[in-house]
Amino acid sequence: MSRDEIYAVKLTDIEISELNVRRSNATKDIDELAASIKEHGLLQPVVLLGEFGKAPYQLIAGQRRFLAHEKLKAKTIRAVFVGDVDDDEAILLSLIENLQTVELNHADSAKAVSKLYEDYGKDERKVQKQTGLSIRRIRDYLTIDAQASAKMKRQLREKKVTPADVKRALRAAQGSIKKADQLLDLMLEYPLTKHQKRRVQEYGEANSSASAKKILEEAIRPRVEQSILVSLPEEVRKGLEKAMENLSQDPEEIVADVLHNWLSEQGFIDE
Repeated sequence: MSRDEIYAVKLTDIEISELNVRRSNATKDIDELAASIKEHGLLQPVVLLGEFGKAPYQLIAGQRRFLAHEKLKAKTIRAVFVGDVDDDEAILLSLIENLQTVELNHADSAKAVSKLYEDYGKDERKVQKQTGLSIRRIRDYLTIDAQASAKMKRQLREKKVTPADVKRALRAAQGSIKKADQLLDLMLEYPLTKHQKRRVQEYGEANSSASAKKILEEAIRPRVEQSILVSLPEEVRKGLEKAMENLSQDPEEIVADVLHNWLSEQGFIDE
């Protein structure tokens, strides 16, 4: 059976698999998606387990497209089959397909990546090879899934906070989930500049006994910032742009991290 062969499958023969990695926001903007499908047709088929002719079928990728077809009261949907695969391969297929189409929220991605990481013997390189994600992004997902509170994950799903802000709060709180939650609430209440957000993490890491309120006060306290203008070679500029996209960080934060790590390794900063 070829995964390139596309079939017209009855919607009533399809069930959404528990292995589908999208757990939230499935109905977001579904009316717009349905309108687009009605006008242009389905550009990318959904992905089903098993083989054609042996219903019911388990859907592992394309949940929003499936729901849009239901809204349109369609009878069939274009689908490809991946045969009988194990759970890890099904999760992997669902994760990659979702990452390549409509943006999958960070909390759902983190849960899927963590499951693969555990099943692959906690081998980051194997997860990287299978998913195409960078090691840094994999580690970010693992951090979020392992350390973020249920409240933080809910805020991520609702896109009230960014993954970068969650990581800052966790690092600033140094293991205190209660403090991290408080910090994130304060960061939402008092919108901060990128420099102030960086200072939240820096002050929290340097002052473990400081309260969330004290950390915020120090972060927003007026101070003189020194800027250095640097001309970057074209290949470095392009690399920085890729890093910004993959890490969801500002360029200043990435450059500051790189410089800090290099200066520390060379002995110019006393840790």
